[in-house]
Amino acid sequence: MSFLSKAGRYALALFLGLVVVCLYLAMSFIAFYGMEFFGLSTDTYEGVYTLISSVLVIICFLIYNRFSAPVKENRFVKTRKISAFEVLLLVIIGLGLVGFVTSYLSVFILVSDYLAPVQQEVASYEDSVDRFAEVAQETVPLWDSCIYAFTMAFLIPLSEELVFRGALFGHLSRAFKPWVAVVLTAAFFGLMHGMSIHIGYALICGLIITFCYYYTGSLVSSFLLHSLFNILGSSVPFLISEIITLPKETQSQINITSNLITILSMVPAVFAFITLVRYSKKRMKAEAEANSAEAPVAMEAAAADE
Repeated sequence: MSFLSKAGRYALALFLGLVVVCLYLAMSFIAFYGMEFFGLSTDTYEGVYTLISSVLVIICFLIYNRFSAPVKENRFVKTRKISAFEVLLLVIIGLGLVGFVTSYLSVFILVSDYLAPVQQEVASYEDSVDRFAEVAQETVPLWDSCIYAFTMAFLIPLSEELVFRGALFGHLSRAFKPWVAVVLTAAFFGLMHGMSIHIGYALICGLIITFCYYYTGSLVSSFLLHSLFNILGSSVPFLISEIITLPKETQSQINITSNLITILSMVPAVFAFITLVRYSKKRMKAEAEANSAEAPVAMEAAAADE
């Protein structure tokens, strides 16, 4: 393949990747302006907004995946059934990712005591993840907060995995080497979380999740990681602090215990990731050998039929 052919192939993959991201953003805009049209504030009813936008993204990209290739095996989204051993490894990796982000944010908070610009970034980050930063809590219905927690835990992870690990990585992996496609997918994923404190941990988490998707060959694995991360990092803390409203001392004790567990999980998470990669490489090699052995048999059978 000539240099110009390669360059054109790379450019097309990047362009299609941008189309995927724009389509993803378009679903959010449709949900936003749809609610505005009916006079519903997305700040007050953020749970409804995230539900509608996530469902629109899921429907859109399931259709997108359906028409990505006529044969199911060649479509973007890979849904191989993963083993219980893989699930165990993924859970450990997910706990480690939460621990990494906890440590990452803790460092920023410590540094913010000495650097004013970092302090401003930390304050901006805290506002961005605060459900009630733009609206008084008493004006938000309890049912909307419950929808918000559920959507954060399950629907947002599913929608983002269909977009980034499904369609985006699918386009990039058809043009670039696997590791390049992984890095580019993680870069897109990180940038979509904003040029702030978010981007650092979003890049690292994006890399790990995309590598897990590539090696396991299943969106189930990336969804499991993403969902577990959101449950432990967002949904459960939100439920404890804003819906169940446990006493402050109890909340503090739960937070300290969960943070300690996830931080301690970082070391086993590294070994779990290495084990998952090795296990997946052996599986992929065995599958490749099985397919190569079946090919001559299929050709002989076809010749015999003729």
